[in-house]
Amino acid sequence: MTRATDPIRQTRPHAPIRRRAGFLRDERGTVTIFALMMFVLMLAAGGIAIDVMRYETQRTQLQYTLDRAVLAAAALNQTEDPEAVVIDYFATSGLDHYRLEVDVDQGLNFRRVSAYAEMDLRSYFMNMFGVNALTSPARGAAEERIMDIEISMVLDISGSMGWNNKIRNMRDAANEFIDTVLAANAEEDQVSISIIPYHSQVNAGTTLASVFTLSDEHNESNCTRFDPADYNVTAIDPDEAIERIAHFDYRYRSSYRTFRTPHCTTSDYAAILPWSNDADELHALVNSLSANGNTAIDLGMRWAVGLLDPAAQPAVTELIAAGEVDADFEGRPYSYEEDEVLKIIILMTDGENTSQVDVVQEFKRGPSTVFRDPDTGRTSAYLPRYDLYYWHHNDSYNSQPYGGSDAEAIPWAELWATYSARMLAGEYYYYAGDWDYYRQLRYYSIETYAGASEADANLRNICDAANDAGIIVFTIAFEAPARGESVMQHCATTPAHYYDAEGIEISEAFASIAASINQLKLIQ
Repeated sequence: MTRATDPIRQTRPHAPIRRRAGFLRDERGTVTIFALMMFVLMLAAGGIAIDVMRYETQRTQLQYTLDRAVLAAAALNQTEDPEAVVIDYFATSGLDHYRLEVDVDQGLNFRRVSAYAEMDLRSYFMNMFGVNALTSPARGAAEERIMDIEISMVLDISGSMGWNNKIRNMRDAANEFIDTVLAANAEEDQVSISIIPYHSQVNAGTTLASVFTLSDEHNESNCTRFDPADYNVTAIDPDEAIERIAHFDYRYRSSYRTFRTPHCTTSDYAAILPWSNDADELHALVNSLSANGNTAIDLGMRWAVGLLDPAAQPAVTELIAAGEVDADFEGRPYSYEEDEVLKIIILMTDGENTSQVDVVQEFKRGPSTVFRDPDTGRTSAYLPRYDLYYWHHNDSYNSQPYGGSDAEAIPWAELWATYSARMLAGEYYYYAGDWDYYRQLRYYSIETYAGASEADANLRNICDAANDAGIIVFTIAFEAPARGESVMQHCATTPAHYYDAEGIEISEAFASIAASINQLKLIQ
């Protein structure tokens, strides 16, 4: 008899196997697990970014506080203890739990404050990776050092400065600069300022003429000229003769027969004011300046550099003895190697170099070809063409001057101080018949000794010499044409030392230069 099989009992042994196989084939919930893993990773990455941002914010605040603290503490006019100043800045900053180290180094004319600070920041998320805290560091130092500052201001007073209120704007800007620089050093005589005005020439003035050696053709005026080789060096030796511009009337082809207007003024108008710290004296010169004449930037720059060169020390010593220069300036101009000295030139122009003129060397100095009898005052002229002397009182030709051996050759300087070139040639040679000598005197006795291109070359050379010596040269092209801008850009110590100004912007340029001189800077 066959026994019936229980279907339930027959399938029971295989059910667990089928359930396991089904579970393995079931993909429900897989995306949820992956999303959960990605969420954890994104949360960690985002959390790290948050911690890093918190760290950077704290570090920036810490550095900002430290920078302000050391700047304030390093100021020489700060009467509080420098370390206490730094600590006080941090105490009022809102920062907590910082570690601070302050180091102060100071002497008679300087103060240096350096500091290091750090703070710990508890991490919100990075602790999941074992980083419990981040340390924010800040380090900085500031120094203020009383430096002996020597400044030459080279100011354009050529005719074009009379346009568009330029001369007035320049005077205002220069006066503000003087006040700013002197006020920042009011407690110590640290700043000496020389002002060198220029147009077609530079008037050295009686003060400098008393301590520098000017050639002795005359003593009527004190304008000077230099050879091209002189622009390759910084020094002007007080003991070496500087050639003086002749005392003459430049309008030699005009209708004027007699001497009317000297090419170089016989007064001290626009004369160089050397090595001064007297604000009133400096302002008086600046306010007296007016616009006229051509432009000789190279001459102005040549004197500016020379007044900063240590070769001029004997001149300063003499002026101190004469009561013309402050006794505290003994030893100036200091050596270029002196660490605590800042030598600065501010060179400005509204134009470009033009020609520079003087009496030719043949007719400039020494005895002339015109003779005078000391007893009668009668004159006679030597005629090179005929090798004879023309006696003016009786229109005769002779083998000797009137008065014979007693006749005296009139110095050329005396003739140029009496006549225009037209009158000089006409008075003594027109009727004498030596036409070659007449034309030479009238038309060729005054020469352009430096043309515009040569003056530009001179300027570039003296600027190169100044920069090579360590002089800081700021330049201002004040509504200047392209050629003027080009030489100003060349002369500037760096492109940042060059200013292109229009109108009242010249005040901003001078103010920026003053700020650069006086600015207390972070050095780390």
